[in-house]
Amino acid sequence: MMKIGILIGSLSQKSYSRKIAQFIVNSFPNIAFMELNYRQLSLYDPDLEVTNCPINWQAFRLAIRKFNALLFVTPEYNYSIPGGLKNALDILSGADTEDLLIDKPTMIITDSSGNRGGLIANLQLQQVLRMLGMRVFNNEVTLSKVQELFNDQDELIDQSSRDFLIANVTEFYDFIKHT
Repeated sequence: MMKIGILIGSLSQKSYSRKIAQFIVNSFPNIAFMELNYRQLSLYDPDLEVTNCPINWQAFRLAIRKFNALLFVTPEYNYSIPGGLKNALDILSGADTEDLLIDKPTMIITDSSGNRGGLIANLQLQQVLRMLGMRVFNNEVTLSKVQELFNDQDELIDQSSRDFLIANVTEFYDFIKHT
């Protein structure tokens, strides 16, 4: 079974990004999804790489190796990616991680309450992931006015958004298989 790690940009348990990720997990029972929690990671400090690399950095890096691909689901914060997510990426790109992300397939889904669906964060995250050597799925998957897409039970009720996500994740699955 294919294993895909999920990194959710918002740390909030009630975030729309988390709801989107949950919809995807529920829609694809043939894929083993697992959220990669980066909440506990300290701020990246390159000096720690040579003196005393934190055990949680090592565990996070080891966990990433176990996945066939990564899925990022994130809101846009102030026209950028959330700081915690960027910190996690910095930790993944530290010393002795040269082969950790090289050619690993990845997909980005961004969301926002505005009209652009987090497109700026999506493009910035693509740039960072490509610099890290990852194979980025080229579709710009964005969800605008995300607060209007869910009901009070946290279910994605907008049919066009449901279809859009399922089509893109299906394409991503094919993208991974042909790696």
